[in-house]
Amino acid sequence: MRSHPTSQLALFDAPAPERPEDAVRAEPASRDRLPVREDAVIQASALARRLSSAMGVPVHLRLTDNRATLVSFRRVPEGLRLRVHHLFLEAPDGVVRAMAHYVGRGDEGAREALESYAREHKGLVRRERRPGKPLRTRGRCFDLQAVAARLGAAYFDGRVGVDVGWARKPGRARRRSIHLGGYDARLREIRIHPALDKPHVPAFVVDYLVFHALLHADLDSPSDVPDVEGDGRCAPEHTPAFREREAAFPLREAAQRWLADNLTSLKRG
Repeated sequence: MRSHPTSQLALFDAPAPERPEDAVRAEPASRDRLPVREDAVIQASALARRLSSAMGVPVHLRLTDNRATLVSFRRVPEGLRLRVHHLFLEAPDGVVRAMAHYVGRGDEGAREALESYAREHKGLVRRERRPGKPLRTRGRCFDLQAVAARLGAAYFDGRVGVDVGWARKPGRARRRSIHLGGYDARLREIRIHPALDKPHVPAFVVDYLVFHALLHADLDSPSDVPDVEGDGRCAPEHTPAFREREAAFPLREAAQRWLADNLTSLKRG
């Protein structure tokens, strides 16, 4: 098994446990996709409370969709900052105890239990873009590479080196939510939803989404589900420093209003 720092657990690179009896026996995976944002926040609140109760310390939980590192933690004066992949949201009590033992004691058996559970639920880990396949930057209406270059020069002194492109077109199934864009800190990629590549979408809206993602990249903070505090409350999604810098975009409020007013049509694709 490849060694990793004790403060993080990287999965799917390790072989199966040699001693199956050490692994937590989980129920077969019943989910085939990650929960929508609203449900994820509720489930994360419950998980934060379960871990805090098991460890006896406040747990400040952040959900991730990171394939490389599925559990990582850092001890801070106010408790424990824990980053956990979505696949652990509905983990049974045995897996939650294993996570508490891994984080609190560095228990090797607990580590193997988490690896076993993650392998059983690996269908919930997002598929990576094929290596070497470039992002599609030029759409029918907007060239995202040109947009990012212009914004990068105007607001970031050209220092943010990331790839930017349109996300893959989703299936035709009716969606309850839509992820309009985001920054992947591991791949250093910005992807924007193709529903925005339409003639009726104002250019300043696309500019705002790219600017927002570039700001995440400049701060090297992935845009994902917000933090959840140990008592189950959601912490602010963006820091005061982030919001202060985002305010530099002159049409931020207009872009946010347009997105809110047109959300239903965007979800239809």
